[in-house]
Amino acid sequence: MANVTVTPMMGFVEAVKTCFSKFATFSGRARRSEFWWFYLLNAILGGISSYMVTLKNAKVTEIQTRAIDAAFNGGDLSAIEAEAASFDTLFFTVMGIVSILMLVLLVPTLAAWARRLHDTGKSGHLLWLILVCGVGGIVPLVMAIMDGQPGPNQYGESPKYKPVTPAVPTA
Repeated sequence: MANVTVTPMMGFVEAVKTCFSKFATFSGRARRSEFWWFYLLNAILGGISSYMVTLKNAKVTEIQTRAIDAAFNGGDLSAIEAEAASFDTLFFTVMGIVSILMLVLLVPTLAAWARRLHDTGKSGHLLWLILVCGVGGIVPLVMAIMDGQPGPNQYGESPKYKPVTPAVPTA
């Protein structure tokens, strides 16, 4: 690999911009940095969703406990109902926004994943393994971790290893 140069890895913002600019482009190749930074964006949204569900479950348990206590001790249930309604509004707003964002990210994520597999010389059709129950998704994930092929392959030029053109001597 003496006649190639390694391009710098992408940062988070550049990777997200690249994946959105190639929104539904399933052809070509993607570097690990492009794929994994975009994957991180998906993981963050998934984490927010999981956190909100956990928070909702905890809040429901707390409100049920307080409502039972208020019912047995003659307390005011209207304040508890108002708090529950307020939390429900927040929960459904955040979950609605996160759900819409995750739906918007679905196609570019699959496209980036297919391009990432292409970079390793594998077919993007390996993504169909994700639909297989159990360990099917592990194969594409492992392939996405591997370094890309240094030279061109059937999917295009390497996004990481660029050929160095020798300087033409001038007279």
